[in-house]
Amino acid sequence: MKPEDLFVERLRERLPTDERLLLGPGDDAAVVSVEGGTLVATTDTLVEGVDFLPGENPDRLGRRAVSVALSDLAAMGAWPDFFLLSIGFPQSAAEDLPLSISLAAAKRGREFGALLAGGDLSRAADVFVTAAFWGRPVAAPITRAGARAGDVLFLSGTPGDAAAGLAIARAREGLDPGRGGAGWTPEQLSPADETRLLAAFRDPEPRLPLGRALARERLATAAIDVSDGLGADAARLARASDVRIVIESAEVPRSNALQSFAVLAGLDPTSLALEGGDDYELLFTVAAADAPRFSDPPPEWGVDVRRIGRVEAGEGAFLEEDDGQRPIGDLGFDHFEGRR
Repeated sequence: MKPEDLFVERLRERLPTDERLLLGPGDDAAVVSVEGGTLVATTDTLVEGVDFLPGENPDRLGRRAVSVALSDLAAMGAWPDFFLLSIGFPQSAAEDLPLSISLAAAKRGREFGALLAGGDLSRAADVFVTAAFWGRPVAAPITRAGARAGDVLFLSGTPGDAAAGLAIARAREGLDPGRGGAGWTPEQLSPADETRLLAAFRDPEPRLPLGRALARERLATAAIDVSDGLGADAARLARASDVRIVIESAEVPRSNALQSFAVLAGLDPTSLALEGGDDYELLFTVAAADAPRFSDPPPEWGVDVRRIGRVEAGEGAFLEEDDGQRPIGDLGFDHFEGRR
């Protein structure tokens, strides 16, 4: 178990129970009972030097802050109603920085019907942006705890692209890319591949339509937002459901752009998917009887989905390769361990 998960366990042990809190810390979002229905609430923070590079374009930052928080709602099968935005910035920041971030965030929220309702400003050593969202489940919320032995494991999108995008962004700024051996430069990639990978990191797409479909049609038995790396998040899903998850290496989707980057940087694309983080895709389990429905995903889901593994009795998350299985639960980003 990673340090972040241990922190959550310790916190949960010390918090009092309350009948209004239907689902508390430890999932992608909280589920709260209120007069007239159920609310799903979440919050996410982006910090300069941890989640984005210094000098990031404020419009892009505001848009991304909203997208990563919405990804949590997507995993629960919820749709957003409104959000609050808090921004910290140093005294040296341009006067229009908070306004630019706020307007871009408000515009991104409106794309999904979410209204910016308020927030807070604060002086800080570094720029940070926190988005707190409230929404409503379209059906019973999907949690991390419903997977059962015999279920099939699916993933949206192509993990690892964002990790490659971050390495490229760092290289473009003259920084240590953090991944790959010395000697590669972004110019060695095709413009199309570089654009795709940078977009995966800078402008993720929350999978709200997919999450809504999974909940409304009761297709997913469990789901998690993949934000810290496929390995760590698969382990969280396994632990919450008290099952063993096996990811089949040959089935992990790899974009052509990621494979080009991996060859250039001397990296394994599967390792980038398992360890990289920032993908904001949905990892979910499906009863075996419903698995054939995913062979041809409808366009309104907005993303391809792929079977990548299976659920078994037991515990932990493992990658199955030609020479056997290896544990992957310790792979991925953790705020107690270091930078991305």
